[in-house]
Amino acid sequence: MKRIKAKIVEHKKLAPAIYSIWLQAGVIAGIIKPGQFVMLTLDECFEPFLARPLSVADTNRDKLRLIYRVVGKGTRLLQDKKTGESLYVLGPLGKPVKPVKNKKIVLCAGGLGIAPLLFLAKKLSKNNKLTLYFGARTKRELILLDEFMPLCEKISLATDDGSQGKKGLVTDLLIKQLIPNPQPPTTIIFAAGPLPMLQKISNFQFPISNLKLFGFLEERMGCGCGICFGCGVKKKDNGYVRTCTDGPVFDLNEIEL
Repeated sequence: MKRIKAKIVEHKKLAPAIYSIWLQAGVIAGIIKPGQFVMLTLDECFEPFLARPLSVADTNRDKLRLIYRVVGKGTRLLQDKKTGESLYVLGPLGKPVKPVKNKKIVLCAGGLGIAPLLFLAKKLSKNNKLTLYFGARTKRELILLDEFMPLCEKISLATDDGSQGKKGLVTDLLIKQLIPNPQPPTTIIFAAGPLPMLQKISNFQFPISNLKLFGFLEERMGCGCGICFGCGVKKKDNGYVRTCTDGPVFDLNEIEL
């Protein structure tokens, strides 16, 4: 884990209030793996932008890509940052997804949950067959599709307003399409998105034997390194785990959402 000053090499708008930012992040970009994340601050002084956990959407040698939504004062200040300016990045944090081979994998994304799944898909597509289910509020928020197309055998879309794909929730689309077609069997589902989406996937009884369900959790974090325990999640058997150090990717059969 390192904290470095990272220069902005590209900063662009992907959709209303959604931005992509590439940072020259040196050794962090070189060693971070899918499933891990970074803590981002605007400068050496934390206020008014407390360290914010952000999933990594992609890497390229010494550069890493983050995607964020403008939702408050801190992200509005981040939105104003220009190419050539610098931010402070702490990472890699969390546990990476374990490599898998020769599996039929479903990726299910809701909203900005698509970001960490892009990084994961680029690694998994080399040795596995991928299907993507992606849901957003509107057509304009269905970002990154052109980057997923060469990685996935099939892409199914849903929007809340019906402007593209199936009207409704992506979880309903996933369940409707996956259940009648269990062959060849899906062996792993990776889901990333809002808590209600993860809860629905976790609670549904998929009629597929040996199916593994993994979720990218989006708990609020204070430190990112396990000290504050502000991101604790209850385990089904006993005790708690910390999203920042034990996750953020968990077996959904092992935790309570």
